[in-house]
Amino acid sequence: MNVDYTGPAEEVAARIAEHVPPQGCVLLIGGVDVGKTTLARALHRLLGGEVVDADLGQSVIGPPTAITLGTYEAGMRDGYFVGDTTPRGHLLHALCGAKRMVQRARRPVVVDTDGYISGQAGRAYKLALVEALDPDLVVLLPRGEELELLRVTCGVRTVAARVTGVRQKSREERANAREENFRREFSRGHEVRLGWAEVAWRETLLGAGEVLDPHTLSKMLGCEVLFARRLGKEVIAVIEGKPLSAGAVRSFWELDELYLVPKSYLQDRLIGCFAAGRFLGIGRIISLDREGLVCSVPGGPRPEAIQLGHLRVTASGRELGRSVIP
Repeated sequence: MNVDYTGPAEEVAARIAEHVPPQGCVLLIGGVDVGKTTLARALHRLLGGEVVDADLGQSVIGPPTAITLGTYEAGMRDGYFVGDTTPRGHLLHALCGAKRMVQRARRPVVVDTDGYISGQAGRAYKLALVEALDPDLVVLLPRGEELELLRVTCGVRTVAARVTGVRQKSREERANAREENFRREFSRGHEVRLGWAEVAWRETLLGAGEVLDPHTLSKMLGCEVLFARRLGKEVIAVIEGKPLSAGAVRSFWELDELYLVPKSYLQDRLIGCFAAGRFLGIGRIISLDREGLVCSVPGGPRPEAIQLGHLRVTASGRELGRSVIP
């Protein structure tokens, strides 16, 4: 790919800033360690306005696993919780989050994206970002020809840039940085106890329908039930131990789905915390019993709603794996 601008971030940013109108939007796209965030910082210093940090794994403005809006100096003003350190498997959520943050941003706005550009899904995601955000300018930061298809098909004015002096980080260094980001966020929080039905559950069956008696359902399933809800012909139950008669319960109630969530799946679960519809930050579920949950939550207002992330993360920031809760 032919590169339009090459040099230190400040020099490249000065050339790019000439093409960004006062109420404009500039979108940065490239792989890992090509200088996207370095260039985003330089552009923000020149342009003012705000930044949308859409790098879920190596976030700077706000916590990891969220697309955040704000400035490098003042931090996060708003955010959209995706719940993972990668957009893979969550492309619609990531796309929606980026769109919403750009709509709420003070202009001009710089959008710093993740390094997911490879394969059909990565290319499709970045093309969809261009379509959804409708930027005035797309800045491509290539290493070779990996962004050429994007350049010829995105239908928006593009420039290609190469930022010099960018240090290449190893996979281990990036993983350590994510761990440190999680640890820093959790260290700022405090513990609260939330009743199962006291808090609103976003995007899960745990937050909808009739609350079932855990004692009755425990007898029917042959294991301890901590909490359960029924919505139409679907039941979700948080359980401890091995169920003995799940099939019988499903048949007796004529259910389409019976979701049995082991207690261990929620222990150390990453959560997004919300109050008055606003994203407060991230936390984690520390423990749970029939009375409710003990959670680490961000400082500020008590969460009115929580959203389960796709990761389990220790207090020290170590990722324990991914799973989806219905």
